[in-house]
Amino acid sequence: MDNRLIKILLVSFMIWSVASTTALAYYYSLYIDIDRKYIELENTVNEYQGTIDDLQNVVSNLRGTLSNINSSYQELLQNYSEALNKLSALLRGGYVNIVIDFGNGTRLFYKFLVVIDENNTVFDLLVATGLSLDYTEYPEFNDVFINCIGGVCGQQTGDRSGLYWLLYVNTEPSAYGAMQSKVYGGDLVEWRYEEVTW
Repeated sequence: MDNRLIKILLVSFMIWSVASTTALAYYYSLYIDIDRKYIELENTVNEYQGTIDDLQNVVSNLRGTLSNINSSYQELLQNYSEALNKLSALLRGGYVNIVIDFGNGTRLFYKFLVVIDENNTVFDLLVATGLSLDYTEYPEFNDVFINCIGGVCGQQTGDRSGLYWLLYVNTEPSAYGAMQSKVYGGDLVEWRYEEVTW
């Protein structure tokens, strides 16, 4: 082979060697730099992973606490609403006066505080007086007939007459029985032992 060709080949090989070594060194330094940055990033992530885990625990605890607070708030709101309804009912309610007139000049007086929403009936208040009662139930009418109050009982006095307990609400004869007559604040309920004819 020709010396000149060998020299050209050697020079070319050396240029190629220097160029490839330079390129390799350049890319290797880039690799080392990227690897170093990757390791730094991984270390940073590992450092923050504990903080992230702590934050996740805090968020989880906050969710539980907020759920408890919400539950307590709902219960408080429910209690407040019930108390407000009761207060409203009391304000709309009031006292009911009950008079038991035995027809012989003896009268008993009672006063009861009623709440409108509780649907108090005349019969409920009569029972609340604590007087001895005798009555006949009429389930088909969901009502009762009062036979005796305080030991004084209805009785027939003639063929077409008798003494019986009659119900008056606000001085008017009641159109309903004792269990069907509702009472409201300010009402006057009277049970009068009177002569009845038919």
